[in-house]
Amino acid sequence: MTGAPIPEAETIEGQATTWFARRRSGAMTAEEARGLADWLDADLRHRLAFEAVEALWGGFEQTRDAPEILSLRASARKRPAPSYWRAAAGLAAALVLGAGVWGVNESGVLHPHELPNQTFKTDIGQRSTVTLPDGSVVTLNTGTVLRTKADGERRLLLLDKGQAFFKVAHDRAHPFVVYAAGRSVTAVGTAFDVRVDPGRFEVTLVEGKVRVETPLPPVARAAAVLKAAPPVQTTEMVAGSQFTSTDEGRWSVARADTATETAWLSGWLKFDNRPLSEVVAELARYSDEKIVLEDPQLASMPISGRFKAGDLDAFLKAVKIYDIAPVAPPRDGVVRLALEEHEKS
Repeated sequence: MTGAPIPEAETIEGQATTWFARRRSGAMTAEEARGLADWLDADLRHRLAFEAVEALWGGFEQTRDAPEILSLRASARKRPAPSYWRAAAGLAAALVLGAGVWGVNESGVLHPHELPNQTFKTDIGQRSTVTLPDGSVVTLNTGTVLRTKADGERRLLLLDKGQAFFKVAHDRAHPFVVYAAGRSVTAVGTAFDVRVDPGRFEVTLVEGKVRVETPLPPVARAAAVLKAAPPVQTTEMVAGSQFTSTDEGRWSVARADTATETAWLSGWLKFDNRPLSEVVAELARYSDEKIVLEDPQLASMPISGRFKAGDLDAFLKAVKIYDIAPVAPPRDGVVRLALEEHEKS
């Protein structure tokens, strides 16, 4: 493959598929590799479109021999259709965010509704609140990285990791979009919490309405492309609900205790009859000191209480007081909990 430049007149999605095809060929030169890196860094839209094509191709790679796909291939051969890459290019934007028309501000001057290119971070145990130029207020929880991006007619934010609560300033003409873990949450004026954990994504809606778009599972996503349908699942949420999805494609929407889910905003963590393993994992997010449950029997023990985020000492005192398990002095930054021998028998 030659190192010919990507035509500027081609759409961003088209450029993304061309670059992806070049890289996948395995014959990219060092100059082409630098060209791809420069193209990805030049515009956030480039990176998102490229990731969308990667996701689409990943779905095909994982499911090319699935019965559903074999059936769709057979039917596709019976009718004229564009090539896979043309279909992927046309659908890449839908997979990326699906939250409105891309806007370009060629003058480089931010309008009042636009967010500047900024990065906000919190360390383990920290919490921080920032007010954005549009009047929206964002609170970052422990170990969080959030970026804002100038993006034309949208107010775009990228939650790279962690958890954040968004109190969105009302502006119907300029949607507020949070992009995280391959999903997007779109709002106009509302209050919601987004959390990204390894393999898991959650949105808790406190007030207003939001639209959540998440990629379909691999088989369904690949099938959608062959049918020229958007490869995303769209869910409209109402206040008091929580959306949860996993990297395996499972998702659900259920009623939520929003006061409990957002208690961290005041520096507290609330648990109501939750397994000890879940409580320990949540507390670990706020401290460099870790707790290890050495007995499987302890993991499912139900716990209720209200604990200060980052205050492991108070939690361990409660464990002692209520005879949940003996607590040994920490060793190498780790506290181990184990049942007494007579309790195991």
